[in-house]
Amino acid sequence: MLAALAVLAGLVLAAPAGAVVTDGSRVSVQPIDGTAGSSSLIADPLDGTAVGVTYHGGPVVHGLTTYAVYWDPAGSIAPTAESLVNNFLAGTAHDSGATGNVFSVASQYGDAGGGAQYQQTFGGSYIDSDPYPTTDRCSETTASATICLTNSQEVSELTAFVGAHKLPTGLGAVYVVMTPDTVVTCTDGTDECSNNSYCSLHSFAPDGSSTLLYIEIPFTLLDSPGDAKSCQDDGNTQVQAPNPTAGLTDVALKSLSHELLETITDPMLNAWYDADGNEVADLCNGLTWNADSFLPTDGGSATAGTLWNQTIDGGHYYLQGAWSNALNGCALASAPGPVPSFSVPANAVAGSAVSLSASSGTTTPIASYSWSFGDGADATGQSALHTYAAAGDYTVTLSVADSYGATGSASEPIVVAKAIGTTAGAAGAKKAAAKVSCGRVRRGSRGAETRRCTKTTVAKSASVVCKTKREARGVATAAKACHTVVRTTTHRQSCSERRPEGVSKWAERCAEAVVVRSRH
Repeated sequence: MLAALAVLAGLVLAAPAGAVVTDGSRVSVQPIDGTAGSSSLIADPLDGTAVGVTYHGGPVVHGLTTYAVYWDPAGSIAPTAESLVNNFLAGTAHDSGATGNVFSVASQYGDAGGGAQYQQTFGGSYIDSDPYPTTDRCSETTASATICLTNSQEVSELTAFVGAHKLPTGLGAVYVVMTPDTVVTCTDGTDECSNNSYCSLHSFAPDGSSTLLYIEIPFTLLDSPGDAKSCQDDGNTQVQAPNPTAGLTDVALKSLSHELLETITDPMLNAWYDADGNEVADLCNGLTWNADSFLPTDGGSATAGTLWNQTIDGGHYYLQGAWSNALNGCALASAPGPVPSFSVPANAVAGSAVSLSASSGTTTPIASYSWSFGDGADATGQSALHTYAAAGDYTVTLSVADSYGATGSASEPIVVAKAIGTTAGAAGAKKAAAKVSCGRVRRGSRGAETRRCTKTTVAKSASVVCKTKREARGVATAAKACHTVVRTTTHRQSCSERRPEGVSKWAERCAEAVVVRSRH
C-alpha cells in the first residue's frame, strides 16, 4: 500500500499516490490487520466508489528473476522455513506463463512496452551472515525481538551484498530480504514497524546508474499464531498453514506473493494503483478490503488450519487474491481470455461479397478484431465483407484481443462455389450434322435452272453446372449439387440457288438464321 501519512520525520509528504516518505525514500507497505494502516491510511475499496487501479505512467516488469536473501547471521531462521520459501519461488518460476495461479492476474497491467508478463526465474538463495549494525538502530523492540533495523540499514546491506556477489540489478531482478523473528524493522524516521504496523513492504533504491528492486519480509510476527494471524486476514480463527512442517512460514508466503505482485505491476511506485494509493494486492488483502480475497479454496480444513487455494508446481499454498480490472474484483487466477466465434454463409459464391460477424465470447472490453480469409486477404473490425476471386476451399481465421492483453482465436472452413451459370467442367460435344432439303427445279426461258433449298445444321454440347450446398454448420466439407445442361444449336440456311444451262454446279445465295435451345 502506498500509505498516506501527513508528516513523517518533519517532512511534508509530496510523493505521488501518498507513498510513505522515509527520509527521502518511498516504500509500499502491507499493513497489519487492525492497525491504522488498514483503517485510516486507505479507503474501503468496497464503499461503492472504487473503480479498480489505474495507470500513472511508470514502468511494469516484463520478466523477473527472484533472489532469496536471508540476513540471518545467527542462523535463527529454520531450514524448513528457508526450504519452503525457496520451493515457492522456484515453483512460481517453473509455472511461468500459466493462467491458473494468482501471478497470471498481473498480465493485464502494462506500460508502453506491453503487458506485465508472468515470466519468472529463480536466481537462487543466499545467506547473508554479516552482523547487524550496532549503531543508528531504531528503538522499537519487543521482549523476543531485541534488534531493530531501519529500512535504510537493510537497503545499505543489500546493496553491498549484491555488489559483492556481482548480482544483477534493474527492473529484471528483485531481492526478497528476510530477517528472523528476533528482528524488528522500521521505515526510516517513523514508528511504523514490523511489530506494530506492517507485515511486509516493497520498494526500490538507486544503485549507481541502475535500480535495485527489493521486498522486505520480516519474520517478526511469526513468533506466535496470534501475531501471525494479523497478517492473514481471512475470517478464520486458525492460522492456515498447509505446509505445517515449516511452522508459520505459509503466512510469510502470503506476504511475499502480495509484494511480488505489486513489484511486478508497480516496481517504481508510479505505475498501477487506485486513487487512494492501493496497489493490486492491497485491494485484496483480506476481509478488511474484500471478503472474497482468499476464495475459492481448493482443499484442506479451516478448523485444522490446512486450507489451500493455489497449486504451484505441485505445491499447495494459501495466498490472497489480486485485483483484476478485467473481472472488477479479486482473482486467484487470470480472467479467461476471449473465446471468439462466427459462422460462415452456406452459399458463398466467387465474385460475390461474403458477410462475416464476430462474437467475442467475453465480458471484457475488446480492443481489436482481425480477420484472415485464407486467400491472402485480411480485414479488421467486428464485422467484415470479403469477395473471393476464385472458387475453392478456404479457412477463415478470426483473432481477438481484449483491452487487458488477453487473446483468442477461432477458425471456420468455407467452400466458395463458382458463380451460377458458369460451367464446372465440360461433358463433351457432339459433331454437328447437316441436312439439306430443296424444292423442285424450275427452268427459265434461257435454259437456266433455279431452286429453293433449306440447309439445317444441328450441333449439341453438354456441360456441368454446380452449386454449393452445405450439409450442416461446422461441417468441414460441403456437398455440391450438380446437373448437366445440354445445349442444342440449330443453324438454318434458306437459299435461292441458280445453275445456268450447261453448268453442273449450283450457285448459292443464302441467308443464315441461328436458333439455340437448351434443356436440363
